[in-house]
Amino acid sequence: MSLPDLDLNRRILVLYVGGTIGMRASPDGLAPQRDLPAALAAHLGPWAESLPLYSIQSAVDPIDSADAAPEDWLTIARFIAERHGRYDGFVVLHGTDTMAYTASALGFMLAGIDVPVILTGAQVPLEVEGSDALENVVSALTFAACPSLAGVGLAFDGVLYRGCRTTKVSSSDFAGFDSPNHPPIARLLPVPAMDLAALQRPDGTEPGFTIPDHLDARVLSLRAVPGLPTAVLDAILDMAPQGLIVECYGSGTVPRLDGHMQVFLERAVRRGIVTVALSQALHGGIRLGAYAAGSALARAGVMDGRDMTFEAAYTKLHFLLAQDLPPVMARTLFTRNLIGEIRD
Repeated sequence: MSLPDLDLNRRILVLYVGGTIGMRASPDGLAPQRDLPAALAAHLGPWAESLPLYSIQSAVDPIDSADAAPEDWLTIARFIAERHGRYDGFVVLHGTDTMAYTASALGFMLAGIDVPVILTGAQVPLEVEGSDALENVVSALTFAACPSLAGVGLAFDGVLYRGCRTTKVSSSDFAGFDSPNHPPIARLLPVPAMDLAALQRPDGTEPGFTIPDHLDARVLSLRAVPGLPTAVLDAILDMAPQGLIVECYGSGTVPRLDGHMQVFLERAVRRGIVTVALSQALHGGIRLGAYAAGSALARAGVMDGRDMTFEAAYTKLHFLLAQDLPPVMARTLFTRNLIGEIRD
């Protein structure tokens, strides 16, 4: 299906928060610049007649996305919420390293938003020859001009993905992102097309933002590896996390460690730690109990993260834990498909 007719009268606000797209050379390597809006406007000039009405703002202190923290997700969400109703869409220029985290976090906080919020960035700075920056910004603005699009997405290399389904898959290729377990929403090449089924939201998604006062929960991850020391398990419990992601092999197996893993998981769940299992594999998700080696998770009460990305699970835990919910309620909500982040 082709893209719906574009509405070039739509008003789109572009927010630059940092990342490679706006970096310049410095004595210590590439660093964010603060005057990207002027430079970007100049580059977009020749495209102006084919783009919606846009304005560009820069964050007060653009950052390298490697320095991004949950509080930065809050800042961006509040910025958009305060201006919702004055614009027909938003484009957020963000560093690629943590863009999928921000896209997922914004999806939860801005659930049901009735305009597009599209994140993009670049693998090569705008002012470097051969950059992908201009193409990505033009693509994001083009998608933002589609009246039928709404919600948080991520646009890269001419493809629009559901934000909470994305993960970074390359540190150098222009096709730097993918949504391994969910089809893209739209693409511009080889011909413009949109998948309306991929655009659908879960039943019951209601407009209305839930932006917490803070996002300071302690969420940790445990990655299964051959020869995992049992001391790591004790160290995790000593840190008293509120949320824990167990990154399993394949469809849901973890090393037994002579029974230590079972004891660890049971102790974590008893302590009220919201514990979820994900697969280290990009495709297919997890199926707890499919193998005897993974039955320890199911017996301990670990939640099945199914086909969620790590980024979606991590930000969803932060989002739920920030609301001071009882652990049983946080567990219940975690298993629900809130914004399309998980298969039904």
